[in-house]
Amino acid sequence: MIQVGDKVTFLNEVGSGVVTEILNDQYALVENEDGFDEKHLIAELVLEKSEKEYRLDGLEYVESVKEKIDAERKYERLEEFEKKTKGLVSYVEDEMEVDLHIEELIDSHHGMSNAEILNVQMANFKRQLNIAIRRRVKKLVIIHGVGEGVLRTEIRTELLSNYPDYEFHDASYRKYGYGATEILIH
Repeated sequence: MIQVGDKVTFLNEVGSGVVTEILNDQYALVENEDGFDEKHLIAELVLEKSEKEYRLDGLEYVESVKEKIDAERKYERLEEFEKKTKGLVSYVEDEMEVDLHIEELIDSHHGMSNAEILNVQMANFKRQLNIAIRRRVKKLVIIHGVGEGVLRTEIRTELLSNYPDYEFHDASYRKYGYGATEILIH
């Protein structure tokens, strides 16, 4: 309910003012920002709340701010991840290709042990395999490189242990040489 002294904004026009008089059930006199009195329909006046009324109390306010910050950070991390993995994963209809060369996964692997590098590569393999399963991709090609065959062996051990229903074999020699494994997901 609008009363004399209330600060209001106009529903159908730009500006605001203060109610100086209630003329009747339908109209009120409002002093606009320029100091002039104008007659307005009460139904077209919107009561302005003070900044204090818009604020949330203590804990609610802190929680809402935290939620917004967390959402922004999550979005930033997602954007950063997508930038880093842009060339790493490619999709063609029901096929997915993942490159596990360490240079493709992280900015710098300087100072990392072979075991640490292998852990990063296997973590990425498991994550991409789960993504492929969720997306119902039929064929997943994992590019692991030739090297000493440690990563290839680890990938195949993981598949045999935890995904015994999935078939796998060397990917196309013509396209990948000996450095890739093709997984058929049912």
